[in-house]
Amino acid sequence: MAQIVVLNGSPHEHGSTAALVGEILKGIDQQGIKVNSYYLNGMNIHGCQGCNACRSKGRCVQQDDMQPIYDDIAEADGIIMATPVYMWQVTAQLKQAIDRLFPFLKFDYSSYLKPGKKVLLAATQGRDDTALFRPYFEHVGKNLVFLGFGAYKIFIAGETHQPEDLYRQPQVMAEVGRLGEWLTK
Repeated sequence: MAQIVVLNGSPHEHGSTAALVGEILKGIDQQGIKVNSYYLNGMNIHGCQGCNACRSKGRCVQQDDMQPIYDDIAEADGIIMATPVYMWQVTAQLKQAIDRLFPFLKFDYSSYLKPGKKVLLAATQGRDDTALFRPYFEHVGKNLVFLGFGAYKIFIAGETHQPEDLYRQPQVMAEVGRLGEWLTK
């Protein structure tokens, strides 16, 4: 069975970012794909300590809520990293989790991950110009490829102050269905 992991970095459990993820997952759920979702703001995840102990084991030595995420990502076919844009980038909650993905990189810079894991970087933002922060998300995507993740796509939904704002944008709603489909094929 295919498996998807969702890392929701929004501090608002039922906000615009959650609504965006919900719309992406609608198509995935209909395909019988297993989804493991993590609401990062409610989890106990510590910052990377830079000790490099992880690189010989493929797992961080810190015993916190990141441990089950490692297992799920290792088994997943696709990952959704969802975030509102805060301070021109991902939230601190998602950034912390991304930093803690370093254990997937071996000392020789090869990856512990199975090849081909797709990543969808899904963002909401209040500004209407969705190209504004795209270079930052390209940088994040390239870092994930370096860690051993496969292809990535970026989707930024602008003018999303409230969840209802997503539903008022037919072009956004049409695209989210295609993104879920891409992630699972």
